Amino acid sequence: MEFGIWTHTSLSDIEEEDKEYIVEKILDRRIHLGELEYFVKWQNFPDEDNTWELSKFLDCHSLIAQFESQRAKKNLKRQAEIKINEIYVDKAKKLKIEPSLIMDNAFDYGHIAEKILYAINSNGKILFLIQFKHLDQPELIASDMAYSHIPMMVIKFYEEHLKLLHAFSTI
Repeated sequence: MEFGIWTHTSLSDIEEEDKEYIVEKILDRRIHLGELEYFVKWQNFPDEDNTWELSKFLDCHSLIAQFESQRAKKNLKRQAEIKINEIYVDKAKKLKIEPSLIMDNAFDYGHIAEKILYAINSNGKILFLIQFKHLDQPELIASDMAYSHIPMMVIKFYEEHLKLLHAFSTI
């Protein structure tokens, strides 16, 4: 098993040597303030001590490559699932039934919603564009499906948008 090293020097460490922390595993990635960061599990530390670290400060190239390879495989699988869903939508249109009745969505594969980006009205049916963790592209999900999986997020979305509507109506 390969581990990476991260060197840290703080003001309290001036008299001491540089401390080295060993990266056990890369758990996630994000772009924060325009910089690539990885969520790091440190060797011999509990999960509560996991931290986001800038990629340029990490010296664990094979761990990063392994994480990115697994992530790419998940994305390829997800793209295939999306293509299959498009086929379902076409079939549903031909049969004149609601596509969400036969089509899979990210919730069905255990993906976790991060944020509802916006809502649209499609022929009287409300759909949410939802960003999911570990997926590059957001997905359109029927409001009833979203409410059954993430009710508090749906309520929060409506509350925020009602506040905006109220603010604009008083102008």
